[in-house]
Amino acid sequence: MQEQDNAEKLTQTISDIVKFTGKIRDINFDEAATKQFIVLPILTALGWNYGNIDTLEVFPEFRVGNNKVDYALQYEGKPLVLVECKRWSANIEMEEPQDQIARYIFQEGVDIGVATNGRKWDFYFAYKTHVPWRNRRFCTIELDNQKEAIANFQKYLSKSKVIDGSAKAEAENIIAERTGIQWDPKPPSSEETEDLRREDA
Repeated sequence: MQEQDNAEKLTQTISDIVKFTGKIRDINFDEAATKQFIVLPILTALGWNYGNIDTLEVFPEFRVGNNKVDYALQYEGKPLVLVECKRWSANIEMEEPQDQIARYIFQEGVDIGVATNGRKWDFYFAYKTHVPWRNRRFCTIELDNQKEAIANFQKYLSKSKVIDGSAKAEAENIIAERTGIQWDPKPPSSEETEDLRREDA
């Protein structure tokens, strides 16, 4: 019942956002507005409660090394997904935001990372040394394609799928089939993490 309610809420949320994309563009949503009116409503519709202070399951400005990522989606205090947000008009195809989220998930030992400007969401699976970020991207969601967006959001970012591990398993299979790369499930070593911290300093 909860899954059905979330599916209906997600459908309505995305429909409302797409309906007002012209207005959003005219207002030129900055990053804060994009997070407030686009990203958080979508996360809420996917079952993540950003107002729950007991669980802190949508943790803002989550520290990763010497940097901060916009949101960590957590379960029992453990980050499972990192989300990096940009303003609505930002071009997230540029290397900087993509490389940024790939580095963050590697550094934190998290399996899934998302870079988004609200209208486009790029999903990445775990960092692998010397593998370009393009080879780690396993899904792109564009809100204009509402039916596909809803299906992929539910598959890869719904709270239930992230927690039960099926989102991770799907992502791993996609990457393995596409590239032939087998992903190391072990978290990064302390030496590898320290190398990134020095680069980010």
